[in-house]
Amino acid sequence: MIRPHWQIVERTKPSNVQEVLEILLRNRKATSSFLNGTLKDLEPYLTVCGMNRGAQLMGRHLSAGNKIVLIGDYDCDGITSLAQMALFLNDIGYRNYEVAIPKRSEGYGIPKGIAKAHPDARLFVAMDCGTLDAKPVTDIRSMGADCIVIDHHEVPEKGLAPASVLINPKQPTCHSTFKEFCSSGLTLLFLTRLRRALSHPFRSPSLGGKYLALAAIGTVADMVPLVEGNRILARSGLSSINAKSYLPIQKIADTAGLASKKSLSAGHVGYYLGPRINAAGRMADARIAFDLLVSQHPGEILRLAQELNHLNAQRQNAEDLILRSIRERLAKISTPRRTMVMADAGWAPGVIGIVASRIQQEFHYGPTIVFSVDEKEGIARGSARSIPGFDIHAALKDCDEFLIKWGGHKMAAGMTVSMEQMERFARRFEAVAQEHSPDIFVPKARVDLELNLDLVSRELLDALALLEPHGLGNPTPTFAARRVRLSVKKVFGREQNHLRLLLNNCIEGTFWRGAQEYAQGNWREDTPLDLVFQAEWDDYSNKPVLNVKAVGHFLPD
Repeated sequence: MIRPHWQIVERTKPSNVQEVLEILLRNRKATSSFLNGTLKDLEPYLTVCGMNRGAQLMGRHLSAGNKIVLIGDYDCDGITSLAQMALFLNDIGYRNYEVAIPKRSEGYGIPKGIAKAHPDARLFVAMDCGTLDAKPVTDIRSMGADCIVIDHHEVPEKGLAPASVLINPKQPTCHSTFKEFCSSGLTLLFLTRLRRALSHPFRSPSLGGKYLALAAIGTVADMVPLVEGNRILARSGLSSINAKSYLPIQKIADTAGLASKKSLSAGHVGYYLGPRINAAGRMADARIAFDLLVSQHPGEILRLAQELNHLNAQRQNAEDLILRSIRERLAKISTPRRTMVMADAGWAPGVIGIVASRIQQEFHYGPTIVFSVDEKEGIARGSARSIPGFDIHAALKDCDEFLIKWGGHKMAAGMTVSMEQMERFARRFEAVAQEHSPDIFVPKARVDLELNLDLVSRELLDALALLEPHGLGNPTPTFAARRVRLSVKKVFGREQNHLRLLLNNCIEGTFWRGAQEYAQGNWREDTPLDLVFQAEWDDYSNKPVLNVKAVGHFLPD
């Protein structure tokens, strides 16, 4: 594992908690609205191009009683978008609709045969897909039906699907200043406009509660920046989740072992709830997750939540197998590379995206692409994850001649390549990376400020809570301390790879995956050491603890 270069953003050392909060806000270029934004502050974000026009079009189809087909991608963002739309139609008493979710084996996007499968439908609404699906959207339009696309993927210079209305803030004609909503967030904003477009006899449902919870889960799970409108959606949605009024999410949390938690954070959504919703599409059928999210029957909700938990365990096992295989292959590579492209027929296609993320983080290849090979068809479907400074979408554009199809955004993408072209693609991809500055391939990690350990208290944790939820654009506050004396209290974990530490003889900490460094003698207990950490409140012991990120002699002067 490559040790990052730690960079301290703020050199001023605070003497009290208020100064800590001021520095953290300054580091994030945040104003008071960052802390106090409410749902009313979402109004300016409703200027996304197509929002009003799409709502009016769907309103006309609802008034006419036309059959509607709802299409959602098979990941968490797509499923939470689809669930919101279906719940809205249920809440207004509209039943003339069907739901279509592509199988992962069909590939990303609107299913190609969707128009033939629903010849009597007059409106198709695609969420988290559709921007690039020119053929199926053309087929829909050619049979006289309308198609509304609610999507957030990159918009190409050519090949744009001919949707009746495209709601995507990344299209050049969109004047919205904020471009980073995921589809789940856009769907909730769209529903606020659709509610206004409804006419008699439809009632106007409240869009709090379950809608906010779903928008928050999709936003956190899709790893869009948690700033501006996304931050408001995530904060409000987490409040709805913690109110425990939406039984499907409550049961997913309970089966994930979170029943005893007083409140759930964005971290819980990202590590426990989102992966379980994703597990349905990765390991079986995304319809399982959708059915759970729209169900009103407690028995069915519990059964489906348990099924998601089981599928998530399968996902974790499949992921571990691939990770071990890739680590073994990497250990045999002696030629320095800036990218990693690996493929195997035995790798489960549903987990390659997660594996790519973990490998990229562990070894800092920039970027990483993991392929699952379909030997029968002679193709490989891959998932890519990148690093700051390397635009994966632009890189794939430079490799377009070797790809059957591809799509995504700056930090993540998916693609399909024939096995005959795999080696040429990998060489070209590496060549594109070699054209970049070498500096971006040096792993860097950010420390907000130096902090005396005696400032870690309940007061500090309460102040840090004001900055939640954390994610891209608003990272968890990270601190550094110098000349810390520590002792190892315990080595633990299934593989005995984690450490329980006592720091300065006053506060406990956990150094996840730190046992190997300690065993190799990279640092000694009896020597004052540098420490990088995050602070957390432990409900069990009712005191603060440290989540240790690094130990050693590495902080810059």
